[in-house]
Amino acid sequence: MAALLLLPFAFSAAATAPVTITSDDVRGNVGDTVTVTLNIAVEPPKLGQTMDSLQFVLEYDSAALEFVDIQEVYQDRINILGAQYLCSVTTKTGAVAFAAAATDGASGSGVLMHVRFRMLSAVSTMLVLKKVSCSFVTANGTTQDRRSVGTINLGRVTGQSAPTTIAPSASAPTVTQPPANMATDQPRFPVSEVTLAPGASPTAEPEKAETDILAYIVFGLFIVVAILICVVLTLMIVRRGRNKASAKFFEDDEDEAPEPLETPEEEDLYEDTTPLEDEEEEEAEEEEEPPIQIVRRRKE
Repeated sequence: MAALLLLPFAFSAAATAPVTITSDDVRGNVGDTVTVTLNIAVEPPKLGQTMDSLQFVLEYDSAALEFVDIQEVYQDRINILGAQYLCSVTTKTGAVAFAAAATDGASGSGVLMHVRFRMLSAVSTMLVLKKVSCSFVTANGTTQDRRSVGTINLGRVTGQSAPTTIAPSASAPTVTQPPANMATDQPRFPVSEVTLAPGASPTAEPEKAETDILAYIVFGLFIVVAILICVVLTLMIVRRGRNKASAKFFEDDEDEAPEPLETPEEEDLYEDTTPLEDEEEEEAEEEEEPPIQIVRRRKE
């Protein structure tokens, strides 16, 4: 019940925010510097009050944007809705802290500041104001109200890739064709003529005959090298075969040992040999000689 009773007060406080800050969507090419305009509307909670202080933290995607500056800030001063404020700007990666204060504040609506960013990538990101707070003062300089607005979502900043354009070359030849109805002695198919731009020098093209001769020379050298390689490989194979054959021949000689000679027996030698002539003569003399007679004498 208590929560339900407090809802109308909450809605009324939200509807009557003392400070409203907005911005439009911005697009730019990668590498360009874009400007984001922040608009402000100040509605003091009481009559006769003005906004004497304002502070917030502007957060952005550091991978897509790079903070450059705030155009209205000059020597720690800024003009907001016609009133001069002393201000300070503190930057860090992805955030810009802004604080401003004045003796005689301002009210109404208009441009708060122009913030410049450099586009780093082709993505879409949102700017956010955090820790937004302000204070109001009466004409006699007595501060009466301090308000905390909280977080405000601003517009989106979208990067896009720059289109690539190819500049025409000054030395590029222009091609012109004769009219189709013009009577000429040339063949009936269209013939294009090349007109060089002023200051351009014609480029000599290699003749077809020279190109063909060079191709034939290269092809002939390739064939000669191939033949030499085949001859060398053939000689190496033949030499290797001969070495293997000679090695095998010596191995076969070592494997086959000579058989031992057979010596004939003595009987066979004597049987097979024929008597010499001297032996035959001696045998004949022995046969002719008379036998020796042994005579024994008795002693008388």
